Amino acid sequence: MLTLAIRLLHDPEAARDIVHDVFESVLSENLAPVTPAYLLTGVRLACLKHLRNLSQRERFNNLYALDLDEIEDDEWPDPEEVARLNELIDHSLTEQDRRVVRMRFTDRMPYSEIAAQLGISETAVYKHLRHAMDILRQNFNRK
Repeated sequence: MLTLAIRLLHDPEAARDIVHDVFESVLSENLAPVTPAYLLTGVRLACLKHLRNLSQRERFNNLYALDLDEIEDDEWPDPEEVARLNELIDHSLTEQDRRVVRMRFTDRMPYSEIAAQLGISETAVYKHLRHAMDILRQNFNRK
């Protein structure tokens, strides 16, 4: 149950608290014998309730661990890797994938703005990004 909570929340402390709260509620209510499925459902629902109560920024930071104070300078990619990545973007991606990647990561545009500017759906933007990331991952790790 703790593993499920950690995977949903990406926050071990909050996950422990939620699992504890679920067990506490089961014990305090003197329920009949409880099945593991019941407990897992309780943990999942409590995690979803917790996530719903977090602000969007907190959810984003928990999911992607983007607290810049925690990132060491030596963890940032060096200029050679950035140049190699830009070269891969220029030579390995289709024109549309390249445009979507640049708009998303260079111009920091949200999906909705990219979709409006290119005249495609937000789902298409997602698919172009996903396709581009798969290609970049394969080619970047290969060299």
